[in-house]
Amino acid sequence: MNPLLVFDLDGTLIDSAPDIIVAVNRTLANHSKPTLSDELIIAHIGEGIKKLIADLFKDDSLEPADIIALEMEFLKTYEEEMLQKTRIYPGVEDFLSRYQGPMGIITNKNEIPAKVILKHLGLDKYPWVNVFGADTLEERKPSPLPLRTMMKLAGRLPGNTLMIGDGIPDMVSAQKAGVASIAIGFGYTATPLLEKYEPLAVLEHYQDLSALVERISVRA
Repeated sequence: MNPLLVFDLDGTLIDSAPDIIVAVNRTLANHSKPTLSDELIIAHIGEGIKKLIADLFKDDSLEPADIIALEMEFLKTYEEEMLQKTRIYPGVEDFLSRYQGPMGIITNKNEIPAKVILKHLGLDKYPWVNVFGADTLEERKPSPLPLRTMMKLAGRLPGNTLMIGDGIPDMVSAQKAGVASIAIGFGYTATPLLEKYEPLAVLEHYQDLSALVERISVRA
């Protein structure tokens, strides 16, 4: 039985960093804040850019409602930019088109923009079990709830499931759910940080994923 493969989105299936960087710096500029380097913004993508925005304004003595307004401003700006330069990583579609087991997506991007991007890039044509965003369930990664829910929908147990992602929330979610993980070596988190969570392997090219999945199948 082929395992359930659960993918992160940003930094795993797609490179969305260029559009996110534009949206973050435009939001900062609108409030006379200095813009940030690409590297600093990329480092925060996995944990959620809304948190980054909140942290950047934490010394401004803003009320919670003001922080929410800033987050909404960022999201609106990002939604205007998110289809400009975002692209699919090489090898992704070749793998997705060949894989014969269940697949799902769990992202800390909100569900609607995630699905808009998937449709724009043509990734919505694949038979996903489901696509969970940060706002789909009561909890998001690093909570194991989305992963456990995906397994239930797919009829798979932890031993026959694999989490594939480039962020610490992906690794932690997998550990909490008792699921093996594969870390993305070309994503937005430094590989040494991901290796602390003992992933099964670090994926550098999608052409190598089939062999890694076979290892999960044997283990299951």
